[in-house]
Amino acid sequence: MTSQISTNGVNAEVLGSFMGNMKSNPDMATVTFSVKTAWERTGFKVISTGKDFLVGGQQMQRDNGFTLQSDFPKQMGGMGEGPTVCETCMASIATCLTQTMVAYATMMGVQLDRVEVNTEGDADLRGFTGISENVRPGAQEFRIKVHLESNTAAKDQLEKLYEMGRKFSPAMDTITHGTVIKTSLV
Repeated sequence: MTSQISTNGVNAEVLGSFMGNMKSNPDMATVTFSVKTAWERTGFKVISTGKDFLVGGQQMQRDNGFTLQSDFPKQMGGMGEGPTVCETCMASIATCLTQTMVAYATMMGVQLDRVEVNTEGDADLRGFTGISENVRPGAQEFRIKVHLESNTAAKDQLEKLYEMGRKFSPAMDTITHGTVIKTSLV
């Protein structure tokens, strides 16, 4: 099978086929990802792994799994062997914005030459540590600056891609609108 790779490095044929399948069969739009996270008695270091996922209830096999390691900086009692959860959250939002803009650029036939997203976030650790009940344990604010470059796209196309990224990014939506979270102790 021949793969058609677009100028953005995306397999436009597979993307188009996936989008077409969702349009004709809405059940195929439901994707379930699974991540296993474990602490192995090593300070604040936590390892998350994942591989396969479901699309429309059907098992999908990735060629490669992933491992994500989180930790606290040494200055906060950790080993400094990975990003904090706040940094991972910021990276997830920035990554999702980028991937959303690249997907729409590919579908629109717009060649992107560079996408860079710089994110800063503020957290008041008095909430996390329980020092103050008047402070949320989560981040109080994220500031995101998006830079798009294209040698061939018009400024209004880049602005449209930026707006589409903000509007359709699953991570942006999840963080700004919330998600039902069900927990259990097993």
